[in-house]
Amino acid sequence: MADFVQLLWLFNSPRETRNIIRLDLHEAGLLYKYARLWRDDNDTILEIGRYWAGSTVLLALATHGSNVKVVSVDVVEGCHDLDADDWLNDYEEKERIDIRVDNSWAMENMPLSLLFVDGDHSYEGIKKDFYHHWNYLNGPCLAHDYTDPDCEGVTKFIDEFIEEGYAKIIEQTGTMVALRKLKDL
Repeated sequence: MADFVQLLWLFNSPRETRNIIRLDLHEAGLLYKYARLWRDDNDTILEIGRYWAGSTVLLALATHGSNVKVVSVDVVEGCHDLDADDWLNDYEEKERIDIRVDNSWAMENMPLSLLFVDGDHSYEGIKKDFYHHWNYLNGPCLAHDYTDPDCEGVTKFIDEFIEEGYAKIIEQTGTMVALRKLKDL
């Protein structure tokens, strides 16, 4: 069985901040918790924004031993950390992990069990990500950098989205927020 402790190496690399995973430990724990909820054969988790692929490793390990598909999309090719790349290449269940280089709002839609958004942090960017995938989501949405003073577009969009009745906050840890979908767009 996969264990969160196996992910601690993602927090111990010589990076300036937030190490390979680009999340604080408690934020990563929240993402891990929600990813572990999905264990059915037809479940799909979509990760928007991969950067060094630390969160991709987290999602793979959180769903280890299941048939849950993890689709990870980012517009930038080649930003991966070599340790994360090695881990993903050697991972015994790598057939469940679908790495894509594309805009999330340009990809074909699919039913989603969990949506994790940490891509374009501009107001219009996060809006495109949410609008393209929201109606296909049947589960929670986690968004990173909510209430981060350097990511005003993320906070503004999510606040408006909540005010318009599309979602409500389930819980928040640091700048990671878990949203419950209330209705389609």
